[in-house]
Amino acid sequence: MSTPRPPPRPAAPRPVAPRPAANQPAGPRRPGAPSQTGSPALRPNLPGSTSASRPRDNRLNASANKPVVASPVPTVKSATVREVSENAQYLPSNIHSIFISSATQQALQICVDEDVTQDNNWKLVDKEVLLKDIETLGQGSNFYEFQQQIQDYPDNQIALIYDYDYFYSQNFLICFDPLLKSYIENSPATLPLQEDDNTEQYVPPEPKIWVSLGSEVEIENERLIVNRPLKRFKIKVPLRPTTTPSEKFKDVDPDIERKKNFVSIDQYEDKQFDMKKMEIDTAVQAAAEYRENAAQTIWRYPKNQWTQYEPRTLSEEEQKKAMSDNHLIEMVMNSQDTFKEALQQNVIHNPFYLDWSELGGDLEGLGGPGDSHLKEYQSFSSIKQSRGMIVTCVQWHPTIRGIIAVSLAAGQGFDERVEHVSKTTSSPSLIFIWSFIDPIQPKLYLEAPDDIQCFQFSPTDPHVIAGGCVNGQVVMWDIKEYEDRIRNPRGDHRDKDLFIPGFEDESFFQTPSLRYCAVSSIEHGHSEPIMDLQWIPDHFQITTQGLPTENLSGNCSQIMTCSFDSQVLLWETRPPRGGPKPLSKKEREILNPMGVPLTFKHLDLIWRPFLRLQLQSPEAGQVDFAPRKFSIRESQGDRDALNKEDYTFEKKKESTGGQFVNPIDDGNKTISQGKAKILQSIDTFFYVGTEDGQLVYQDWIPQKENDSAKFTTPKAAWSAIVLDGPVVALKRSPFFKDVLIIAGGWIFQIWREKVHSGSLLHTSPMKEKITDVEWSPTRPGVFYVAKQNGSIDVWDIIDRTHAPSISQSISNTAITYLSIKTISSKQQLLAAGDSNGTLHILEVPQSLRQPINQELQVVTNYFTRETERRSFVKHRWNLREEEKREKDRLAAMKIGIAPSHIPTQEEIDIRMKNEYNEFIQFEFGVLREMGLRDENEAPVIIPAN
Repeated sequence: MSTPRPPPRPAAPRPVAPRPAANQPAGPRRPGAPSQTGSPALRPNLPGSTSASRPRDNRLNASANKPVVASPVPTVKSATVREVSENAQYLPSNIHSIFISSATQQALQICVDEDVTQDNNWKLVDKEVLLKDIETLGQGSNFYEFQQQIQDYPDNQIALIYDYDYFYSQNFLICFDPLLKSYIENSPATLPLQEDDNTEQYVPPEPKIWVSLGSEVEIENERLIVNRPLKRFKIKVPLRPTTTPSEKFKDVDPDIERKKNFVSIDQYEDKQFDMKKMEIDTAVQAAAEYRENAAQTIWRYPKNQWTQYEPRTLSEEEQKKAMSDNHLIEMVMNSQDTFKEALQQNVIHNPFYLDWSELGGDLEGLGGPGDSHLKEYQSFSSIKQSRGMIVTCVQWHPTIRGIIAVSLAAGQGFDERVEHVSKTTSSPSLIFIWSFIDPIQPKLYLEAPDDIQCFQFSPTDPHVIAGGCVNGQVVMWDIKEYEDRIRNPRGDHRDKDLFIPGFEDESFFQTPSLRYCAVSSIEHGHSEPIMDLQWIPDHFQITTQGLPTENLSGNCSQIMTCSFDSQVLLWETRPPRGGPKPLSKKEREILNPMGVPLTFKHLDLIWRPFLRLQLQSPEAGQVDFAPRKFSIRESQGDRDALNKEDYTFEKKKESTGGQFVNPIDDGNKTISQGKAKILQSIDTFFYVGTEDGQLVYQDWIPQKENDSAKFTTPKAAWSAIVLDGPVVALKRSPFFKDVLIIAGGWIFQIWREKVHSGSLLHTSPMKEKITDVEWSPTRPGVFYVAKQNGSIDVWDIIDRTHAPSISQSISNTAITYLSIKTISSKQQLLAAGDSNGTLHILEVPQSLRQPINQELQVVTNYFTRETERRSFVKHRWNLREEEKREKDRLAAMKIGIAPSHIPTQEEIDIRMKNEYNEFIQFEFGVLREMGLRDENEAPVIIPAN
């Protein structure tokens, strides 16, 4: 049993003031109560039940007949759980702590801090109200446990006291003592303490005369007095030498002599560096206060006004007098230096240059206060066809906004495809053409003979699509008949007016499937999956000899593909000369019963490449290259190569709006490039990324062999292993034709064309594999990197080069393809396909699409510096090789197997010229003896210098 708390010490008695009104707040409570100020039931002088073992209860009972005395209120402290449980023991028997919920408070109108507060903390409630609450809620009522006491209570009203700080463990107290309730209603008030007039005045003590008792003599005797100068000593301990000639080192087996020679140094936490950093976010306003004022003038009535003036001219005498004025001449001579200084300042510095506008560009730049994260704009996924498929390629429609095409393929290896070959042949491979207006159902299906790995719209004829299959075939489609269906939206408000009631065409609301127009020959094409496909730009074409010539038609008609079979093939889509004759409508229906467009009927099943490049390893005995991606220097819309020629290029566009028309309808659409000129400014070298992570620099012009007189593909001009995995992306910058990024495995690099000493930017290996990269079309220093964990990293060369500026998770599966499209100056969309068959459309924020101030110049300077650094590194390599050769020569000279002097290049040239002159003289002498040369004729001698 806990010992009761002793009562507080009483203070001096004070006169009792008259009783206040019933609603007057109560006075201070007993000392030691934690912040329960003003609770009438908790005051030290409240009447209550008697208890012999509780001194505080006795004091409460006795206080009913005693005058109220005031005591100072001590400092309020918060009560602990133990103190709260002890405080509840001191309550009288007729006062209990009770918890009243907020709903019950509103019903009884005793809401905390509204009806009852810390100062006015009690209220009377009718007994019938409490009994009705118990009858209504039953055991759920807060007053259920006091039902019998409420019924036996003699008065009609019961006092509820608000316990502000839960001093007695609940938020309210209920009083069943009538005497105590009347005391609460008529609680006495306390008067402030009055100072006693008989307060004793403070009298300071008077100082006394100091009397010496001899202590100062003792202090003087104990003081240290220096009688001689101090002596200094320097102690030096000789250091033990590290090794001595007598010491010898030997190998020790740690397992045998572990206890003797093994010392373990355990790691521990160094408290010296245990420092906590605090992030502080402060702001300083350095600009003056901004004020905006306006003034409005009143135009009372219109009035015509004018001013007539004549120029003031000086006569010749006045001019001579003004120019001969001594004051004017003296002023000009004194101000001559000032004028010169002002003119020099105007030349050196532009006074109208605004530093604020050139301070940092737009505040929405990368790392600024704007939102820099990719936002989900839309997503496309087919419930039936996308299951178990991966996105292999994504292409935006070149001319129609809001149209995007996606190719899906089964994520299976060779063995799995062989096992499920029957399922593969029964379900055709498709390319989905989606519209942003209808994200649920595709606009068109394009059927293919096998899974499509890559495809691309024709830049000049958007209704023509070329694709590469897994089986090595090239497929062609013509969607010209479905362009209106793709462009126009489908909705209920339009469907009602399409058909007459009772004659609806149900197939109109279904997605149509279009069969391919032509497919290449299996025997003459690739033997491995086609991994990359590109259209040759429309400003040039390649002949069968590999020479770039001008394209007189001005349309894209040639395709370039690569595959694992070490081949890069070039295909021609136009019919040859003397093509098929035009057919009638009936003949066309007989020839084409399935309704497939006859645009490429002349290519179907007999299509073969006109130029074949075999990528061979330059070193003998090594495996040939297995290309995955390639990149040529020329791009669509680039006319720099034509501007360098001596003629003016005019694009001859057909009136029909495209070059690809049905050759059976019009036989004039054939290859006729007899007058085409060779473009010397076009670079025929291109880069290839291989399966083994190699970067190859190759020429596509065949060379004639000396032995067999056959034209074969030349060996690679340069090749090197640059990645730790297969190449997944090889793309050129849209701002720099000679800068390209290559990615694969866990790293990516940025290279410059013809700078083969090393990459300009090389990243450290990442935690996740890279699946694709994409340049920003509007910001030169920004590109996007897709990873296998479903996230996209945004890299900004201006911001940092060692880590991505932003890393954002897009999907829970791997991102397999990226494609970006600029819709307008205020909108840019990034398409990301994943391995779950879903296409995510992400909106690029303003900070990633709008270039910052002078970004192109800054990125250009960065690439220039890195190129110069690579040149310096190459120079250092050559210098080190020369030093190594010189070192080897000196070592050979010491042995006696090398000459003492190595001739310079100039000396070698002079010696070779002398030997050549000697040979010419000898040859001329032989010819003269044979009678083939005149005696007066002299040989042509090359001077040595």
